[in-house]
Amino acid sequence: MVRDGVEVAHLDPVDSDGSFDDPSASSPLLTSAPCARSRISPYLLGLGAPSPINDFAGIEKVARRLADRTGDTVYVAMRRLDGVHYLTRADGSYPIRAVVVEVGETVPLGATFAGIALLSWHEPEAVEARLLANERLWRTMRAAELPDLQDTVAAVRRAIAQVHERGYFFDRDTVMRGVSGMAAPIPSRTADPYMAITISAINDRLPPSRVDELAPLLLEAAREITASIR
Repeated sequence: MVRDGVEVAHLDPVDSDGSFDDPSASSPLLTSAPCARSRISPYLLGLGAPSPINDFAGIEKVARRLADRTGDTVYVAMRRLDGVHYLTRADGSYPIRAVVVEVGETVPLGATFAGIALLSWHEPEAVEARLLANERLWRTMRAAELPDLQDTVAAVRRAIAQVHERGYFFDRDTVMRGVSGMAAPIPSRTADPYMAITISAINDRLPPSRVDELAPLLLEAAREITASIR
C-alpha cells in the first residue's frame, strides 16, 4: 500500500472513517489553512556517512519557487537506507493542499510519490517485494480498507515506465484516494538518483492538461537541485 495524505493543519491522526487509530499513521483530511511557505529539517543520514548535500538553502529555494509557480505542495526527499527521508516542503497558494508527510519523517521506499520515483532503479522483482512489505506494514498499522496489492504493483510499474520515458511520472489515487502527484528523480553527478522532487495536489488540481503544463517546471527544478548535491 502506498500512503500519502491531504491535510493542511496539524491534526490528530484519524482513520478514513473518522475513528482514531495508531498515532504513527495519519489519514487525509481535506481542509484549508493559511499558507505556510516551507518547513525544513536537517538531513539525517546516519551511519556516520557524510551528507551528499552541498547547499541545503539552495534546495529550499528551488522548492519554494516551484510551489510559488504552481500553487501546490512541493516536497524534496532523499533515499535513506530502505526509506525516503523528507527534507523540506513548500506550500503553494491554493487553499486546499496535499501535505504528503511531515518534514523530517522517513517512510518506506515506494510508499510515497518520491519513493516510487526512486524505485525506478530497482529490478522488477525488488519493486514488487518492496510493495508487498509496505502493504504488510500498513495492514499492521491501520484498519482502513487498502487497495489490492496487484493493482498497486501495476500502477507503480506504469509510474516507473513513465520515469524512464519522460523523466517524471504522474499518478492519481494510487498513493491515496483523492490525491494526485507528480515526481521526478533529481539527477546526481556521481551516482544513480537518490533524491526526488514532487508536486502533490487534490485530484481536481491535476487534470492531464495541467500535468503537461507543470512537467517542464518540475523537471527544471530537479535539474536545478543537482547543483546543490553531489
